[in-house]
Amino acid sequence: MRLFNWLKRLGLIALVAGLSACGGSDPEPDLVETARSDARFTVLTEALQAADLGTPLSGDGPFTVFAPTDAAFTALLAELKLSKAQLLADKTLLRAVLQYHVLAGRVDKASVPLGKAITPLAGGFFKIDAQGSDLVVTDGRNRRARITATDIMARNGILHVVDTVLLPADKTVVQTAQAAPAFSTLVEAVVAANLQGTLSGTGPFTVFAPTNTAFAAALAELGVSKEALFADTALLTKILTYHVVPGRVLKAEVPVGSNIATVEGQGFSVDASLAITDRLGRKAAITATDTLASNGVIHTIDKVILPSDVTLPGQRTLVQQLQAMPQFSVLVEAVVAAGLQDALSGGPFTVFAPTNDAFVALLAELGLTKEQLLANKPLLTAVLQYHVLGSSVLRADVPLGRAITPLAGGIFKIDAAGNGLVVTDGRNRQATIGFTDLRVKNGVIHALNKVLLPADKTVVQTAVALPQFSILVEAVVAAGLQDALSAPGPFTVFAPTNDAFAALLAELGVSKDQLLANKPLLTQVLTYHVVPGRVLKADVPLNTPITTLQGDSFSIGADLAITDQRARRARITATDVLASNGVIHVIDKVILPRP
Repeated sequence: MRLFNWLKRLGLIALVAGLSACGGSDPEPDLVETARSDARFTVLTEALQAADLGTPLSGDGPFTVFAPTDAAFTALLAELKLSKAQLLADKTLLRAVLQYHVLAGRVDKASVPLGKAITPLAGGFFKIDAQGSDLVVTDGRNRRARITATDIMARNGILHVVDTVLLPADKTVVQTAQAAPAFSTLVEAVVAANLQGTLSGTGPFTVFAPTNTAFAAALAELGVSKEALFADTALLTKILTYHVVPGRVLKAEVPVGSNIATVEGQGFSVDASLAITDRLGRKAAITATDTLASNGVIHTIDKVILPSDVTLPGQRTLVQQLQAMPQFSVLVEAVVAAGLQDALSGGPFTVFAPTNDAFVALLAELGLTKEQLLANKPLLTAVLQYHVLGSSVLRADVPLGRAITPLAGGIFKIDAAGNGLVVTDGRNRQATIGFTDLRVKNGVIHALNKVLLPADKTVVQTAVALPQFSILVEAVVAAGLQDALSAPGPFTVFAPTNDAFAALLAELGVSKDQLLANKPLLTQVLTYHVVPGRVLKADVPLNTPITTLQGDSFSIGADLAITDQRARRARITATDVLASNGVIHVIDKVILPRP
């Protein structure tokens, strides 16, 4: 009886085994079948079929799938402004997005590498962090998705549910910084150093990105303006590349306490509190981490960090600083050719530094080669010293609109033009000041886009060169005043135009010849238009009697209208035409002394 029971039991087992071998029970479903059987994943199932990914994901694997719900796809369509039909029809986009949700291998919740780069089948990467009891995915576009369910097992892998469709990165580290207003100064710096192409390459790079506030503090610390720092491309490149680490280093992967080598060559260290110590012993805090990009990652820092061998402008002389900046190589050649390099080691001085392009334009203007200019030492010395002041004058201290006397003598003036500054030289040519306030050991440098030239005409010669003053010139000659007005002076001439003289002749009822023949009257009238000294527009004493060479005075109102001794009014229509021995202001009426 016992033997019979054992045989029955063995037979039953064999029967069950036989039925199983013949397919009598269902095998464990694969990932695609698991998704298809779940009402949360109808759109995902459609998408897999439209992208021809159903068969691969039914293969041996194993795979890990982060499965977006139907609600996640609905939100994605609204975000991308697409219909479901449009998304399913864009096979290229669909495959890239879906494969970005799939990992090779089986990664259950307990095995997720928190905070580290995770590379899906599509390439690129995303990361997963723990937030309380939740797991949150940060995708390549720095969008967040919550994992709402984990470890759904399938025959060929494992499935985790996400509430947002993940998207691969579509911006490089440069483009990511450009999209963040807090990094606008950093972006300007990268462009000024011509690093945007490099940092838009495949990389990957880790960028420790200083904010605008960090740059503002660094400029104050270094004693340079933003424009001046950006113009020193060698220094700027050294500083910026010290903020870039080769490879993709997320927060969780930062080697705390170890030297971290940078693209610049030197390294820095990061401690457990996420504080950076640079090679000068300065501290910077990492205030935000793991901003993902297609070719790397950005960490935000609150201070510009510096390598140990950076030579700051304040440690260089004027000549050394100019030598360090390629855009001033012709100026440096000129300084050496004129034998001024030793003189410029004294100071303090202010140098208005013309760029190489400015010198090229000057050579064309003068009809000279560079060699001819450099060989003409008297001319070269005069021109160069016309760009140097005998003290250190920062932008904030520039006496706008007033006469500025350089080492060469003569004058030029500087005026505000919008947010910029414009220099008018002795020949009434204008140059724009580029960067300002590049402070060096013995002074300060301001950049110019044009070489300044000292005056080469007196007030008389200047008037002769301007057709609208032809009658005034005739009158000066007829009165025998040309020599007096060609003397060193200086003089300020309120110069009536030809139209002003024509109106005077009509007013007096005389012809030009009659006026020019009356030398006593002519002398009285002309000298009434001349004021001793050089009085630029900014120095004109308003509503105050101004004594002339003739002896009488006139006054000028806030509207720049002159009231003469006969209560007649003349408008000043142009000001500050510079000459070697004074300045000319243009007026629209001949003014007259008392009868």
